[in-house]
Amino acid sequence: MPKRAAKPEPDYGNMTLAELEKLLNLRQRKYVLHLVSGMSQTDAAIAAGYSPKTAASQASDLLKIPKILAYRRALTCAVLERACLTPESIAINLFGIYTRCMQAMPVEIWDYEQRCYVKTGEFQFDSRGAIRVMELLGKNLGMFKDRVEHSSASTFLIDSGSLDTMAKRGA
Repeated sequence: MPKRAAKPEPDYGNMTLAELEKLLNLRQRKYVLHLVSGMSQTDAAIAAGYSPKTAASQASDLLKIPKILAYRRALTCAVLERACLTPESIAINLFGIYTRCMQAMPVEIWDYEQRCYVKTGEFQFDSRGAIRVMELLGKNLGMFKDRVEHSSASTFLIDSGSLDTMAKRGA
């Protein structure tokens, strides 16, 4: 009997929260709701109705299911959006912080004769803060990659005779 071709997995990343919700049973939805609310994985599984004896392993298994991961991601995004935390609002707030870090503040030193702070004529700004904000903005805009991907099809030929010679020399 010929084998059936496996059904391709749906693209959960492009599904709406409502569509993803329909794919999960009640306990799975409850588990994700408790997880997003801040509970630990095990506590969320117990609160969702899973056995306390197997809750830890059940929670671990649940988070390996792509549709549950997609539902968790979508639900988290919905919660953040309700709190007005969107990628755009974060970028705007980060730029505000950057602007503040780049403001030149006059350097003042204590003058013992005048018994007050006096301006030195120099200015300083928060370079560390500015650099960190630029890094976060760059990541938000997808300008940096954490991994380096190699797509080289180069072939290296090694002469085994030269390896034997190196081994004899003690190299």
